[in-house]
Amino acid sequence: MAVSFNSCAVLVVEDEVVTRSVSVRLLKQLGVGTVIEAADGAEALARCNRVDFDAIFCDVDMAPMGGLAFLEALDKRAPVIMLTKHDGSDVVLSALRSGATGYLVKPLTPLGLREKLEKALAAKG
Repeated sequence: MAVSFNSCAVLVVEDEVVTRSVSVRLLKQLGVGTVIEAADGAEALARCNRVDFDAIFCDVDMAPMGGLAFLEALDKRAPVIMLTKHDGSDVVLSALRSGATGYLVKPLTPLGLREKLEKALAAKG
């Protein structure tokens, strides 16, 4: 049986507008009920202070506040899946050590997003 995401709230944190809009579109196609966007870690933290997210997809390389700084500041309030161009890099390992639930290598695919979202929801309990 397929998991239903229609009651989920997901945050997409990505500084590249095209990548962010593609991510949002893919999540909506998966049936995610609420998808909110942020352009960097600082904006994402502000959003997290207003909404209780079920999962967060966050780019690693952003300015002024990058993904790792955001992850630390978030303090495990929601499962975070890091988005990166670097498969298996030190950055990914740092993110996982800092509490990220997992990571996805860009470009994103519907299957990859679905798998990571299911894992994040399971981690949230």
